[in-house]
Amino acid sequence: MPVTQAARRKVWAIALAAGVARLALFRGLDLYADEAYYWLWSRRLAAGYFDHPPMVAWLIRLSTAAVGGELGVRILFVVCGVLAVVFAALVASELSDDPVAPVIAALLAAAAPILTLTGGLALPDAPVEAAYGAATWLVARARGRGWLWAGVAVGLALLSKLTAGLLAPALFLLVAWDPELRRELRAPWPWLGAAVAVALFLPTLVWNARNGWIELRFQLWHGFASTVTVRSVLDYLGGLLAGPGPVVLILGVARLARARTSALKRVAAATFLPMLVTFAAATRSPVEANWGALVYPALAGAAAAALASLGRGLRRALVGFSLATGAAAALLFGLEVRNPALVSPDTPFVERFRGWREYGERAREAAARACAGIGSPPGCDGADPFVFAPSYQEAAALAYYAGWRRFGPTPSRPSQFDLWFDPPPAGSPVVQTAGGPPRLFAAGAAGPPASFQVLLKGRVIHRGEVQAFLDYRGQVRRSGGDLHSF
Repeated sequence: MPVTQAARRKVWAIALAAGVARLALFRGLDLYADEAYYWLWSRRLAAGYFDHPPMVAWLIRLSTAAVGGELGVRILFVVCGVLAVVFAALVASELSDDPVAPVIAALLAAAAPILTLTGGLALPDAPVEAAYGAATWLVARARGRGWLWAGVAVGLALLSKLTAGLLAPALFLLVAWDPELRRELRAPWPWLGAAVAVALFLPTLVWNARNGWIELRFQLWHGFASTVTVRSVLDYLGGLLAGPGPVVLILGVARLARARTSALKRVAAATFLPMLVTFAAATRSPVEANWGALVYPALAGAAAAALASLGRGLRRALVGFSLATGAAAALLFGLEVRNPALVSPDTPFVERFRGWREYGERAREAAARACAGIGSPPGCDGADPFVFAPSYQEAAALAYYAGWRRFGPTPSRPSQFDLWFDPPPAGSPVVQTAGGPPRLFAAGAAGPPASFQVLLKGRVIHRGEVQAFLDYRGQVRRSGGDLHSF
């Protein structure tokens, strides 16, 4: 049913409050390395990139043109997080006639821990959550020309993350389940909506075709690499329960599993197939908690529809539990990442957001010392050396916080740096960050390494080392027969 004016005001108030809270949660924190990686993409706009479609880079480029610093990198992703809360409410309005359902859905989506994190960081997840939530809502209500708007939302979701493409096979499977959809397919509008989605995504398809479908190949390798462990499966199950919150997961799945109406069936198909594919991936390789988060706004809408049918006391208790646990998790994260007390400062989630600015400054100083160790030849200094880093994360952090721009491929895995690689002239000096012998390049004499550390509350949270080499002699091929031989 249509959202009432009073409910609409409450939904927007909840969504905007969630956006403000997320801004406060990440205010003053350094960029997570993946955020810096996508920021680097935004400096070289394209229709596609090694790891993901281009939406993340486009949004960062747009926002940083108006706002500086880490806030500028993240601000439009906060907006996407706000929209994801709104679309959760709209999904609920399609699944329940109770006017309280959209408000409950907004509360659940605003409090969901993984949506809180992805709704404040410059990652592909926030735009795909918003766009996929919009697509799910529009598909659930699509009749006639409404399929055109659904196609727009699907196209935007595809431009955000490839997993949004799972909506297409979900709809094909739905044809056998939903007679109303079969009737819709006799008209041209669903097909025209699909054409709109393909047209929006076409430049990225062309880019992939010209680059050997590397984006698709990487995601398939990343998701099904046969490196699963018992620990990784348990981590996935914990993330599945905690990510949207237990109330959203349990009640949302239960509501969609009993789908009888066309709207419920469409939301169920759009939600369950990505969840099943993510589960299948978890049986093959480690799965991160954010991989399935694109369906969580719709799942929150389904959970809200289930809650709206319960008694007022039980409903308030379950919603209150979700709000309390979500707020507690966010507050605990915000306090500990800024002033670790319950966890060690060198805990990974603290390291990811602290000390990178100082790391960049110390890396520039170390590079100058390392270059001095080989006589400071032209092209080797702390300002802009040619750098071989051990991972794309470190290279990206150095790009943002040290101001370096010239990087070679990284040995940890292939990345966008492989596609961008413009090798330095033969015989020129290069530097390598972190210890160990060169892995992906050959060079002449090496100078003494220059090491440094970044401390937080007396604990080392980042270690670095820079070594300079004379006489660059070219690349060394990757070993192995999988994507690492890229």
